[in-house]
Amino acid sequence: MSNPPSRSPSGILSEPNNASASTPFTEQPDLPLLYKAHDDTSSMISHLDENNENEAVAPLVSSIYGEQNENKTTKLETLMHIIKGNIGAGILAFPYALSKAGILFGPIAFWIMGAMTLYCMHQLLRCHSHYQYRISRQKCDFGDIMRYTLATCRWRCVHRYAKLGKFIIDGFIVVTQLGFCAVYFVFVPASIKQVVDHYFVHNLPIQVYQFIMLLLVIGFSFIRSLKVLAPISLAANIITIGGLIVIMQYVVQDHIPLKQLPLITPPSEWPVFFAAAMYVFEGIGLVLPIQQKMKEPESYGGVTGVLNIGIIIVTTLYFFVGFFGYIRYGSDALGSITLNLPNDNIVYQITKIMYAVAVFLTYNLQFYVPFSLLWPRLCRKVFYRYGEITVEKCEHAFRIGLILITFIIAALIPNLGLVISLVGAVASTALSVIFPPICESITFWPDGLGRYKWQLMLNLLIISFGLYVFIAGTTLSVSNIIACIRDGARCDD
Repeated sequence: MSNPPSRSPSGILSEPNNASASTPFTEQPDLPLLYKAHDDTSSMISHLDENNENEAVAPLVSSIYGEQNENKTTKLETLMHIIKGNIGAGILAFPYALSKAGILFGPIAFWIMGAMTLYCMHQLLRCHSHYQYRISRQKCDFGDIMRYTLATCRWRCVHRYAKLGKFIIDGFIVVTQLGFCAVYFVFVPASIKQVVDHYFVHNLPIQVYQFIMLLLVIGFSFIRSLKVLAPISLAANIITIGGLIVIMQYVVQDHIPLKQLPLITPPSEWPVFFAAAMYVFEGIGLVLPIQQKMKEPESYGGVTGVLNIGIIIVTTLYFFVGFFGYIRYGSDALGSITLNLPNDNIVYQITKIMYAVAVFLTYNLQFYVPFSLLWPRLCRKVFYRYGEITVEKCEHAFRIGLILITFIIAALIPNLGLVISLVGAVASTALSVIFPPICESITFWPDGLGRYKWQLMLNLLIISFGLYVFIAGTTLSVSNIIACIRDGARCDD
């Protein structure tokens, strides 16, 4: 029997010494190598799973409901986790998104997109159940789903791209999470700047506030203990809830006459709306990890399952904030509804600052995901070549380098609405409505896609919509960003 992988001082799994003498297995010629042996399957794919998405999102999941060795969660606890995992800074940007669609078209399209995204989440669950049965693996993340999909595809020519498929999914997750971090680098300084500018004649550019935040973020990024981050996350949640209550009690007090708001905006503005709306559904990467923490995972899916209830609540909350924020400010809605609050009222000034603090405190948790996906791959190479001392130094440099990337993006594009639409178009769209239907269509081809293959037809429509948002949303967002940089537009334009 093969020796188990050993763990180096830096925590990197090394290959077993007698890897070539692996346990023999029974040949099954009709299946690809991934399925040739139950006993040998884990060893064949362990080098891919040791840095998988479940481990990468572990800090984010743990921030939702504690350390990973705790008891399994109940249905009510899981519901709370879904709500928390899907509500972030995007809820404050939804009034801006609706301003790009109109008072009639926007809400209708948003609810359709919510149903579409929920359907895609169920596609991941369906694929997970399929591969869980075939491979007998209890934990299977988004990247694994894509890898197994390509490895078991009927078209054998794509088997060689299975590992690449997982790499692509992980890459989009990295882009998404770094995009969230870049949004934070715009939202927090913009909120603080508004309040400070009210009291001082000489207004500093937003990049000064972003640089101050950069120094603080670098300092906080070296906090690696989840036990330390847990109370910080709890404080951020409490502040967020309080801030939303204050914001909503203000925006519902008055509104623009509905006749003055367009029922539907010009189609040229739709891509920005779709992209910003896709940013809303930011928790698709947590769908599988949250299910795997449940006491009763069978109650997660289904018509009355926890996932459906949670996403319906999330969509309703987003719609409530977005709709009333839009009818309050109309086309003047800014990238964050907090930027529209009166700047001469001490209550709303405190709300802006406290909400900015809450978002700042969650940066570290969002940053853990891309760092945990990228660093282990690089760390193995550094450790084997230079040793453990160099690894530690390189880890610090790599951590700071990633933070600098998010800072530079935000400094170059200090417009919250544009950053959100770009992140939504590029990453959120691909993860939410492009890859899940692709996985389901390939996995269940040709006999598992419904009568007359209606599921395939629906998947093709969803993929087409996703590609439209991806291409048109990215193109329009980039062109708007270029115009913003060229014209020197401010963060609150």
